[in-house]
Amino acid sequence: KMKNRKRRVELLSFYDHVGISRHLEKMAAKGWMLEKITNLGWVYRRIEPKQLHFTVSYYSKASEFDPEPTEDQKTFYDFCAHTGWQLACSSAQLQIFYNERENPTPIETDAKLEVHAIHASAKKSFIPAYLALLVIALLNGGLFVSGIMGDPIKALSSPSRLFSGFAFLVLAIICLVELICYFGWFHKAKAAAEYGEFLKTPHTATFQKIIMAVILFGALYWIISYIILGSPLERWVAVLMCIYMPALFAIVNAVKQFLKQKKAARGVNRTVTMLSSFVLAFAMMALITFGTLYASSHGVFREKNEETYKHGGITWVIHHDNIPLTVEDLLGADNYEYIKERTGSMSFMLGQFTMSQYPRFDEENYADIPQLEYTLTEVRIPALYNLCKNRLIYEQEELYPLDKHEYKAEDGKAWGANEAYRLYDLEYGVENKYLLCYDNLLVEIDFDWEPTAAQKAVVSEKLGSLK
Repeated sequence: KMKNRKRRVELLSFYDHVGISRHLEKMAAKGWMLEKITNLGWVYRRIEPKQLHFTVSYYSKASEFDPEPTEDQKTFYDFCAHTGWQLACSSAQLQIFYNERENPTPIETDAKLEVHAIHASAKKSFIPAYLALLVIALLNGGLFVSGIMGDPIKALSSPSRLFSGFAFLVLAIICLVELICYFGWFHKAKAAAEYGEFLKTPHTATFQKIIMAVILFGALYWIISYIILGSPLERWVAVLMCIYMPALFAIVNAVKQFLKQKKAARGVNRTVTMLSSFVLAFAMMALITFGTLYASSHGVFREKNEETYKHGGITWVIHHDNIPLTVEDLLGADNYEYIKERTGSMSFMLGQFTMSQYPRFDEENYADIPQLEYTLTEVRIPALYNLCKNRLIYEQEELYPLDKHEYKAEDGKAWGANEAYRLYDLEYGVENKYLLCYDNLLVEIDFDWEPTAAQKAVVSEKLGSLK
């Protein structure tokens, strides 16, 4: 069964009336007529394929919150109809007409008036919207950059943070390109209009399609990283965030359209719509947060057949994660019930995982049982290696100045490493914590005991060969 309607996301600039007209003429030739423009896409209805002419007119006094066209607009529509121009649809300041005549008389015959109308409309919607988005993108981009400067490993090993920073970078580029193209065209068009010339608008659709493809590729990477490869909690949060923004957008748009249908005044519609967007955003985020915390506390995100035990009034999970180096590898078999836990994240740039092996908290003589903890930082881009190594050293030596710690170099050969550092407490002396530098791996390892030469060789065997 053929669909009589379809919705498309059209990557056409607000002021690109030439590009819009050309596109709609191609759509009409394929048998599709534009019916309405919404925040969720352009809606087309099926028609007999026709060769139609389209034109775009701008009315700066209109608003997306208007319940219906003003009397001035209705008069203008009647005037256009006399010359064969029928209204296809209108969206705020944008008014789109079509004409079936072979050589119709243009609606806009004065270049100066056309440029003025476009600029007056752009100042009301297009320019403020893109400037606001640019500010938001730059602020969030600045936060991302500051996050990289503050803790590059944490920032660059998180697919979520990388995608967020990437998305805001792309948003800033889009805003800058659109604004630069518009103002460049406007100043040239205004000068040309003085001589009665109509200057064609720049067409950025190809650029926007490329940007959209890049964004979709980044989103796909994020989805694979979190929804497919992530933990149950990460998948839950990722799915909810994928639902949150479109749902909020759709609900707020529905509120606006409902008020328009009820003929609410422009000011009332604007106020109620803006207020509802704020309240809904807060309420939905609060619901997501509460729901996630509630589900987490009731074990919804636990893996199947996950073991637990109670101690101190708290339910603890008995992890059996696969870790490359264990206490048993270093000290031999024992009779303790160990918990082995692996946490961390990985992106295409970096990966950082903390491996912990410790006894149950309700184990007798808990403090006397050997434990092991180490962090693996995998550097997947060689240019980041020294940055990561210096960050790990900085964390121990300078991030907490009151602790007074210092890394001192020692023989890396004993560890099979390129470099090795041991942590010293400047007040209490040597500690059994080391930083080992392998080809693409940085290892921070903390022992409960003084490691022997044989144990160092085991570390080299188990960790030094990891890729």
